[in-house]
Amino acid sequence: MTVAGGAPGPRRAARPDAAVSSPRDIAAALDALVAARVPLLVVVDFDGTLAAGSRDPAVARIEPLAQRALRRLGGIAATRPDRLHVAVLTGRIVADVAARVRVGGVEYLGDHGLEHGFLARGARAERLVATTDPAYDVHRDPAEALATGVADELGAPTWLFVERKGPSVAFHVRQADDVPVARAAVVAAIAVVERRLGLSHGLAHYRGRSVVDLRPREAGGKREAVTRLVDRHRPGGILVLGDEMSDIDAFEAVIAARAGGDDDGDGDGATIGVTVAVHGTSRPAPAELLAVADLRIAGAPAVGRLLAALARRLGAG
Repeated sequence: MTVAGGAPGPRRAARPDAAVSSPRDIAAALDALVAARVPLLVVVDFDGTLAAGSRDPAVARIEPLAQRALRRLGGIAATRPDRLHVAVLTGRIVADVAARVRVGGVEYLGDHGLEHGFLARGARAERLVATTDPAYDVHRDPAEALATGVADELGAPTWLFVERKGPSVAFHVRQADDVPVARAAVVAAIAVVERRLGLSHGLAHYRGRSVVDLRPREAGGKREAVTRLVDRHRPGGILVLGDEMSDIDAFEAVIAARAGGDDDGDGDGATIGVTVAVHGTSRPAPAELLAVADLRIAGAPAVGRLLAALARRLGAG
């Protein structure tokens, strides 16, 4: 296939069960991105993408090769901000993910874009200050009530990991023996707690296979987060990598940017956009994500190799 604008790009696999993209297709996509008008926007997920997927979210660690490659990209972005902008976009809160990634020159967007912060080169991740729109503060008390109430309703099972994120809350069930059954139990418990406490909270369910994520309805998700980045930086090239249901939204934002082309009429050309689905070592990316992916790669080490290849190309440019 060709990427928007007529540049050579990755060929999307015809079969939904096709494993990974060829080195030739990956190289062609990277060449197209580097050749696009500046700046280039790179957006990458954390769990299952920069870090191998884990049944226990607390033990997730960034792949060393991916961390080294991201540091090279962060260095380029810091010295040449007109050329490159890099963002880590994740469901985790900023303080958590920045402490796990520890790369400066990168923007951190936590809670699917609800939080944001920028870590300068050489700065300590622990000192990164994240900001959230105060308009969402109204959701903090209901989110905390649900966090406590659902865990109590279920009897605090060992498979449940409750992630408190201020104005939102996530119930992770990937440690359960039967994830769909556990997820359904969480959804049912939420309804019970809502009725018992008379909660009218304005929190909406977000996409997820092994998590029940409740977040302010008006906040949107990864689609809105990527769209804000696109509006702010007006990139000529966009690369987005992810492995889960929430990343479908991020991919669709790239597709929309490609379709928009040179919609501001300034004659600077179409947007080159590439979406990359990452297969985990224990389970494949969801079919819905694969359907909107230009490339498919296998696991966090492959993410590291791809980002390193991009950094080499940018360093030579």
